Amino acid sequence: MRTQSDYLARGVSPLSGRDLVEFEHTLKDALRTHVSFDSYSLYFPESLPEGVGGPEPSYRQGAGELLLPLVLDDRLLGWFVARGVKLSAPKSAPRYLAGLARAELEKLALYKRGISDPLTGLCNRDHFLDLLEREIGLVDQSLQAGGSVAEGFTSGLGVITLDLDRFMWINERYGYKVGDAIVKETGRTMQRICPQHAVAARLIHDRFAVLLPDARPKACFQLAELIRSGISRLVHEDEVTGDAISLTASLGHVNYPQGMSGPQLGRDASERARILLRKANKAVSTAKHHGRNRVFGFSDILAKGGKILEVLPMERLSVSLGRDVDARVGLRFLILPPGPPRSVMAELTEEERLSGSTPAMHKGEAVLIEVQEDMAFAEILYPADPSLPIVAGDRLVAVAEESTPFDQEPTGESMAYKDEVTGLYAHKEFMARLSALRRGPERFGVALFKILAGADGFPRGYEKAMRARMGIVAELMEARTGKEALGGEFGLGSVAWFLPGLDGPGAGKLLREVVEDAGRRGLELAAGVGVYPYMSFTRADMLENSRKALEHALLLPAPRAAVFDSISLNISADRLYMQGDMFAAVEEYKLSLLADEDNVLARNSLGICYAQLGRAEQARTQFAEALRAAPDDIMALYNLGWISQRLEDVRRAREYFERCLSLDPAHIYSMLRLGALAEQARDMDEAEAWYLKAAALPGGEPLTMRHLARIAVGRGQKERARECLHLALNANHNDHQAMFLLAKLYLDSGEDPQIAEVLARQCSALAPEKDEYWDLLVRALEVQGKDEEARSAATRKMAG
Repeated sequence: MRTQSDYLARGVSPLSGRDLVEFEHTLKDALRTHVSFDSYSLYFPESLPEGVGGPEPSYRQGAGELLLPLVLDDRLLGWFVARGVKLSAPKSAPRYLAGLARAELEKLALYKRGISDPLTGLCNRDHFLDLLEREIGLVDQSLQAGGSVAEGFTSGLGVITLDLDRFMWINERYGYKVGDAIVKETGRTMQRICPQHAVAARLIHDRFAVLLPDARPKACFQLAELIRSGISRLVHEDEVTGDAISLTASLGHVNYPQGMSGPQLGRDASERARILLRKANKAVSTAKHHGRNRVFGFSDILAKGGKILEVLPMERLSVSLGRDVDARVGLRFLILPPGPPRSVMAELTEEERLSGSTPAMHKGEAVLIEVQEDMAFAEILYPADPSLPIVAGDRLVAVAEESTPFDQEPTGESMAYKDEVTGLYAHKEFMARLSALRRGPERFGVALFKILAGADGFPRGYEKAMRARMGIVAELMEARTGKEALGGEFGLGSVAWFLPGLDGPGAGKLLREVVEDAGRRGLELAAGVGVYPYMSFTRADMLENSRKALEHALLLPAPRAAVFDSISLNISADRLYMQGDMFAAVEEYKLSLLADEDNVLARNSLGICYAQLGRAEQARTQFAEALRAAPDDIMALYNLGWISQRLEDVRRAREYFERCLSLDPAHIYSMLRLGALAEQARDMDEAEAWYLKAAALPGGEPLTMRHLARIAVGRGQKERARECLHLALNANHNDHQAMFLLAKLYLDSGEDPQIAEVLARQCSALAPEKDEYWDLLVRALEVQGKDEEARSAATRKMAG
């Protein structure tokens, strides 16, 4: 007859000391329902005796100390030590309580089994998505409404997914048992390579994922490369054939929030978690299409990951870029042969050799004219050489609007043709004419129109329907413009117009009239226009400015029409910031402020960028200017208080946080900051009062537990401190400051240096720049006599 333990033993990753630390709070609560105690600790002796059932529980009545062995599946995992215990049945109760502890461990083991993949021991897909959703919530929480610098600011997170190359062939050739062994070995490799704070999961079959908290794109790429390299060194020997099976994997990575487009950020956290996985998987597919055994970032797909799927009649192409990788109509691409440049070696003498690579052979240029969800259609603008035909499989590399080797001047003959349906010039012809026309007038505008709706219900005649609607836009524009104006197709559903002689107000009035008139005819439009001259922008910048104005218009209520201005620049800078390009965002915010020095959003955003770049004084200047322009702007007030505190200007910091609370009495982050200022002044009663007030507000408890624990430690209340820290880690299991405090608590109390070591390693991995974390790890190792590891950790600290 099988016992419950028999079923637990099958396919379950056994609980470890690290698991007990993670579940310590749960274990304590379960035991406390049966026996009261003043304090407790977990203890992991250096060596644990083996034997059926493990050691016996004991109760030291004089000391009021209860020792319960934590035994699961006849393995002693550690000890639970409770102090201040009074048992009415000192002889029989310990054994009963040990049984309760074992039952609780079995529940925890069942829970772990429920969140783990039975083959690899990694977490399963459902648990991975739950953790990813939770991390997304923490990132959102750290970014206060409006973008102020929040308490415990975290830059985001990264998701890496991987897929074994040609794994289906391995299963078919060697059998599924061999395939399972390879998957299991891949899981072990990932566990070995991934840092402790990362979460590795098996999603399905040979698809794996890694969640990397507080990670930027560079960190994701580096970890993905380590995993790829580790898997490529694996060789599995088939026992039947004796074949050595080499393995490779293709990996993709994406970051949050950088990898999300505007509308996607409005989805709930569960949807965003799945969108992130989908984007990482898209990067994996791109890596496979480009040769396998490589790493591709989602942000790189649009720039250099596109491929031609099919060459169509009338110089059209289908390509592998869609809305899912943020492709848009009008983007231009150079067409290159597939594969990397070929290496060339020339030997001059026995001792002298020259090496290089063949230059990129540009086959031509194409522009996207229709973008669908996961693919697009493009038009060949300029073929390069008849001896280099454009074929399926050719690569696409994005180019800037003005940086192409194929720019051509228009000829009168080439411009004689207009499309009969739209009444517009083709994209190639329009762009060539625009290049010449914009050199002449002292004042001009370039407008872009995008058809938002009106072609639905035409599954078989979609292009025909859209072109008819483009004709309506042309008709409305021609009725309002002179002969000098020029209209062209910018893509299927997009129209461009050159408008000589117009200034900003005139262009804005024209666009609003056209958008409103189109609406009365059942056609929903958005329109943006860039007008020259404007600030220091060149004539060639106007098309890109009109694109930014169109993005601005898409965020407006009807009528959706915008003239390129400070707000357009602000939206563009926000996009750069979300993509992680901090320095480009700074320059764009600066341009936004040159256009309108009272743009409070741009001031605050620029200040946040400066703060993250370590330029505290420049950040304070920007926040102060924002407050001058808007004295009641709570975002500027809080940011100014935060940066003043960072610059040790305590008086002003307190003043700004108190002003925040006068405007919003429930502003949690200001309460936390005031509590921190009180702590610095050694007024622990005032600090605790602020933290408790914040904890009583919705969403405040998880943010305050670490701070309350710090006060409890200062007062010698170890039990309360431990309770608060566990609550903090339950809310955010990557709170490295809470880990540090808990590790220090274990080490300073002399309870268990092994737990301190586990926690110190984890917080050092999460924040390797903090010397105090490494110092604590060195101490924990030295106390255990691990001198060699301690020296290695000290070296790592110095290297950092």
